[in-house]
Amino acid sequence: MLHRPPLSLFDRVRIATSRRVELGVRGWTAAVALLVAFTLVIEVVSRAYRIKGPVTLLAHDFVGRPGIGEIKIAGLVLALVCLPARLRWWVLGGVGVLEGVWNLQRVVVGNPGTVGNGILFGLVATGLYALWRLKGDERAATLKAVGLGLMMPIMGRVGDAWLVLSSKANPNVLDEYVEVADRALGSPSWVIGRVVTDSAVLTDVLRTVYVYLPVGAAIIAYFQLRNVARDGFPRHHIVRTFLLIGMVGPVVYFIFPVVGPAFAFGHEQAGAGWTDVWPWVTPDITRPVAEFFDQSVARNCMPSLHTAWATCILLHGLRGSTASKTFGSLWFAATIGATLGFGFHYAIDVLAGFVFTLAVEAALTRPETGWTRVRMTVVASGALVFTGLLLITRFAAVPLAMNGAGGAILLLVPVVLMIAGFVAVEKPELLSVGEPGGPSVPPMLGERSRV
Repeated sequence: MLHRPPLSLFDRVRIATSRRVELGVRGWTAAVALLVAFTLVIEVVSRAYRIKGPVTLLAHDFVGRPGIGEIKIAGLVLALVCLPARLRWWVLGGVGVLEGVWNLQRVVVGNPGTVGNGILFGLVATGLYALWRLKGDERAATLKAVGLGLMMPIMGRVGDAWLVLSSKANPNVLDEYVEVADRALGSPSWVIGRVVTDSAVLTDVLRTVYVYLPVGAAIIAYFQLRNVARDGFPRHHIVRTFLLIGMVGPVVYFIFPVVGPAFAFGHEQAGAGWTDVWPWVTPDITRPVAEFFDQSVARNCMPSLHTAWATCILLHGLRGSTASKTFGSLWFAATIGATLGFGFHYAIDVLAGFVFTLAVEAALTRPETGWTRVRMTVVASGALVFTGLLLITRFAAVPLAMNGAGGAILLLVPVVLMIAGFVAVEKPELLSVGEPGGPSVPPMLGERSRV
């Protein structure tokens, strides 16, 4: 009898985690229930603070004047991409009619037009139609498409309430620490801010990219998901990373509250800032402290989630066609320019957002290889680098700023190492260690593990 060496616990984990798991009806029901429960919890907490919660905001989006039309457009695009082909034009036409009816009455009473009501009612109606008339795979594909389309505005409204809660929970902010630490990198927000402020054309382009970031993600989703109604969803796609970033990242706002240079040191919100010098003069701070800041301003800078989502667009874009690669690269570059050029973030916020996405994407990419040693190491390293950026900014801002190139190296080298680690997860074949993703598996046992 052929002797087969026993697999280590690590190899068993790697094999088990490489298998594809389908949620099924119960799994999707549980996921929807979890999302609804989370939304209701945020609604209750919001009401305790006497602010509008996500349920209240969504109800207003349905019947009132909806806000953040860009994220609703992105939700519609995502739903259309994932819908069965024969339904796409019907849904788009129905949404167009509904938007026209809503905006016609706005024009009649003298109000400016907007978008959102028709999109939301159109998606809900499509879901009800699928439950009523469709069967089998077409029904499942349509419901998934509607669910993904509605998830973006729902999570957007949860995020809106979360941002207000971040300001209520943190009266003091750490902007002085971040501004001082940022000097090690040359205070990029001040440098790029002057360039953007002096160029009306650049301002318009970057503002469009910044505002329509969800639409950028939906465009990459088109490249990845346009055939899912026929072929099923791929094991990994941009929506997974995009939503996970949006669920985990905002937690840090409560741990490391920062409002951004245009608010703290500029005039983004009149009367809110400590001084009005951005982007022309760096503030005169020698001993940074945590100070009280206007609590109407969200503490949503650390990490820069715009950077995190733009990095997500870049990484997923690079996996596609030439058009996808080009689009993802340009969107990423423009988003970085906007986050710094408008003074919404410091450079360290941007680095933190970049590292955050590399760690999240390292955990999700190439699911067929399972949780290899390399993957575990890179994800753990990402968490350490991210935590290190926060700690060194909070407790060593002045030494960072005073050490010139040494401070910049200390901030940038771990980021470069994270990039190398992510490439090792994304391209395990580059490591030449047998099977992609880790040590070789005995052939017979490897075959038996495929279920």
